[in-house]
Amino acid sequence: MAPAQLHARELEGGSDSEAMLPPTLHPVGYWGWKKLTGAVASATVLLAAAAALINLAVAGRHPAGMEGAQDAVVLDQPTMEFTPPRQACSKTSDNCMSTGCCAVSGLTCFKQQSGQGKCMKMCDGCERVAPHVKPVVERPGLSFFCFSVYTSNTGTTKKSTELELLKEQKRRGVSIFRCAESAVYSDVEVPIAPGMSTIKVEDVKNDFHFAKRKSTGAWVNTGMFIQVWKKIGEAQYWARHNYVVKVDPDAVFFPNKLYEKLRGRGVTAQGVYFENCKYVDYGYFGNLEVFSKIAFGTLLGNLDTCYTEVPWKIGIKNGKYGPMGEDLFAQVCMDSKGVTKVEAWDLTTDGACEADRPEAQKKNKKYQPTCAGTSTPTIHPFKDPKEYFACMEAAEQSYSAI
Repeated sequence: MAPAQLHARELEGGSDSEAMLPPTLHPVGYWGWKKLTGAVASATVLLAAAAALINLAVAGRHPAGMEGAQDAVVLDQPTMEFTPPRQACSKTSDNCMSTGCCAVSGLTCFKQQSGQGKCMKMCDGCERVAPHVKPVVERPGLSFFCFSVYTSNTGTTKKSTELELLKEQKRRGVSIFRCAESAVYSDVEVPIAPGMSTIKVEDVKNDFHFAKRKSTGAWVNTGMFIQVWKKIGEAQYWARHNYVVKVDPDAVFFPNKLYEKLRGRGVTAQGVYFENCKYVDYGYFGNLEVFSKIAFGTLLGNLDTCYTEVPWKIGIKNGKYGPMGEDLFAQVCMDSKGVTKVEAWDLTTDGACEADRPEAQKKNKKYQPTCAGTSTPTIHPFKDPKEYFACMEAAEQSYSAI
């Protein structure tokens, strides 16, 4: 199948007659029509390209389900706050005055009476050290390419409900299937609905099953996701849209709520990704991964480099927590290639994120959030299909009543 062709088996949404749209901005190592290797674009070139995009854009708002990349709007804010990569920031025990940022996600550097800076959650009466800012080069439209991944060979005998969840999501037209375009990737090709199957990826590097998680017995998923990202890059469907959104099958997802959260947000010349879990070393948790178009292009263009350079088979802190999962790999890779990290704690309510759990449930790693009254775009995890759709209904009803 030629990359520019659409096929019902591979993609939901879009049109066979629509021309594929190439990426407009070219970040470091960007994957465009041809995969670029190793070239480092200067910030001047990036800003000029972004400015050109804005000059061609027409202001406007569109429904979340509209197909194709939407126009950027004229900017009215010159800069946006961001957080530098973890290694560029201060530990909680360090004076953060010189870095102005904190290594632990969600902490803020406050100036103390002693004149030193301290990383804290809050500090009444303290002065916040000036945050890091970057120029905003566009405020993109809100067209999403959304995808999920179904793993058949999980490495454990525990029953997986991922496929059941995805089939029912498709039948109801919810979750990723409400995005402008969507796809499901897998280690097998299986039907999702009449005329639609998962898109199979091959274990070309023999690393889908190289190690298991001690806590779950499941295979570490990074090797498989690298092939998923490459498959997405080869097909170029993602390049039609302003954002690429990865959603776990057991995350109750509302694209319309994500649309509202991203409305009016700026994007830097290097692209942005959104951290969603506070008070951890790396806060890009995988139940909802949101990449701006440029950020995802940078990830694609640097997959081979990061595969070699990032010690993902060992993991952070010399393997203290085991090999990196795909979300951590993506974050470390993007950080190393200059993608802008932005804090967005209102995107998810995640039982896997301790900061999202009530005080009495802080140590309960199987905690499920309350759905009624929760307005975040995702609520996670709900593996049981009945509980999943009950949660979706409860959250939707309370949201509609606002």
